[in-house]
Amino acid sequence: MALTEQQRTEIYNSLADTIGQQEAEFLMAQQPPGGWEQFATKRDLADLEVRTQAGFVETRASFVELNAKMDVQFAQLREQLAEQFAAVDTRFAAIDTRFAAVDTRFAELSDKRSRDVWAFVVAIVVMTVSICGSVFIAA
Repeated sequence: MALTEQQRTEIYNSLADTIGQQEAEFLMAQQPPGGWEQFATKRDLADLEVRTQAGFVETRASFVELNAKMDVQFAQLREQLAEQFAAVDTRFAAIDTRFAAVDTRFAELSDKRSRDVWAFVVAIVVMTVSICGSVFIAA
C-alpha cells in the first residue's frame, strides 16, 4: 500500500522525536517514494516467465500452422506450374512438328527448283548445240 504524503510526514515526525532528525531523514530516504508495492517480487517475475513461455509456445504453434499452410500452398503451386509447363511443352512439340513440315516442304521446293534449273540449263545447252550445229551445217 502506498503511503500518502500526510502519512509520510507523520512517520517522519514520530521517528525524528524518537531517534533524532538526521536518523529519521536517513530512514525515510530508504523508503521508495511510491511504496514497496511498485517493485517486482520473485513471484511477479515467475508469473511473468510463465506468461512469456506460454506466449512463445503459442507463437511457435502459430508458426508451425503457418508453415503447414505454406507447404500445402507451395505444393499446389508446384502442381499448377508443372501442368502449365507440360502445356507449354506440348505446344512447343506441335510447333516443332510444324517447323519440320516447313523444312520438308522447303527441301522439296529446293529439289524441284534444282531439277527445274538443270532442265533449263540442259534445254539451253541443247538449243545452243542445235543452233551451232545448224550454223556449221549451213556454212
